[in-house]
Amino acid sequence: MKKLLFVLLVFSLVLGLQAHAADDEFGSFAKRDELRLKLATMRAELKAQGHDFAVDFNPAMQYTIEQLCNFKPGLRPVMKEEQPISRIKVKPTPPPGDESYIADYTSVRNQGSCGSCWAFSTAGVFESVLLKNGITADLSEQWLVSCNTDGWGCNGGWFANDYYINPGAVVEKCFRYKASDLPCKDTCPYEYIATGQGSASNVAAIKGAIQDWGGVSCAVTVTSYFQAYSGGTFTYDTNLQVNHAVLLVGWDDSLGSAGAWRMKNSWGTGWGEGGMMWIAYGASNIGYGGNYLKY
Repeated sequence: MKKLLFVLLVFSLVLGLQAHAADDEFGSFAKRDELRLKLATMRAELKAQGHDFAVDFNPAMQYTIEQLCNFKPGLRPVMKEEQPISRIKVKPTPPPGDESYIADYTSVRNQGSCGSCWAFSTAGVFESVLLKNGITADLSEQWLVSCNTDGWGCNGGWFANDYYINPGAVVEKCFRYKASDLPCKDTCPYEYIATGQGSASNVAAIKGAIQDWGGVSCAVTVTSYFQAYSGGTFTYDTNLQVNHAVLLVGWDDSLGSAGAWRMKNSWGTGWGEGGMMWIAYGASNIGYGGNYLKY
């Protein structure tokens, strides 16, 4: 009788573990098998094309690219005449020939299944210039998602720098991120106000802006190779339109054939190299729409 009870107990535990595993971030064992096959195919393709960066399982692969990437160039707003300061173009100081440089940056965040990369990129670039001024801030991406007046949200948006110039930035503790199109919470104070913004459209300008202001917000084209990236220098290129907003915080000219950017993503620390990526200059349109904020 005891032996029978023991067998039943073990059987129950096995079923419980299987049920738990079936509800993991990849959905099911069948999904994992599908991803294993996909990764094997991708690795073979990358090797045949001469790429040597790594791809592997990561939490971002539980979502579709459409859920993760909703930066939409077509949503670019018309410049607001009532905010002339936002159009100031400040020429960054050219870097003094440094082969590598990494600016300070705040911790990697996770946007979840909400296509709010545009908000995380914008918050990240303002947090970086605040750090440059000795201020560590955790800004509210949810406020940008919920309180912008351009109709942006989890279904897409553009760089939201104008909102940090007027009215200013709300901090995370006042309006916490929920990865959802929540109603606007308009009772939060504006803790920090940017004084202007600039653009950086080539490698030299982006380098100078990172050194001067701490980071550059820009767009990139995400494909399945980007989504599955787990390490090395990402060199995959594509002519597809940009669909994702990220933050550039440094570079290393010794990587790849010409050099690479150190890129901060918003898919959590389980993606890439602790949430970061080395991406070759120009690969997958990285640097599109490069911009930075002043404080």
